[in-house]
Amino acid sequence: MKIETKFFGAVEIDDTQIVDFAHGIPGFENERKFAVLKHDDSPFHVLQSVERSGLAFILIELGKVAPDYEIDLPDEVVAELKLEKPEEALVCAIVVLPANISQATANLAAPIVINIKEKRGVQIILNNPAYGVKHPLFSQVREESKLKSAK
Repeated sequence: MKIETKFFGAVEIDDTQIVDFAHGIPGFENERKFAVLKHDDSPFHVLQSVERSGLAFILIELGKVAPDYEIDLPDEVVAELKLEKPEEALVCAIVVLPANISQATANLAAPIVINIKEKRGVQIILNNPAYGVKHPLFSQVREESKLKSAK
């Protein structure tokens, strides 16, 4: 099927790329079908609404932003997603890209969790003060640069 996308224009997708969000995404509860699109070797994914071309979220896998990030999914979320093992889960943060890209942030407080095998997704809201909604996306890169400069 061909869909119109926010960032890539018209693209051809197949049913295996469509993820069902049974409850939508907070703020977009009526949007339930999304395609996960990847662009070349970028660390980013795009979660594109299949029905609304203007609705898309930029995602990044949490391990690439916060390597020590850990969540304990509630049993009801595991059941809803039909997760059988951790490797089936793609856990991402929604990224906000302002005009000044160096100030990009990732929402660690409300990750998107997708069962890549079953094509089911959910956004969960965590109650963990360690994870903020505006985590600097490039802070790890900056810290590594500082360490190299100090040597």
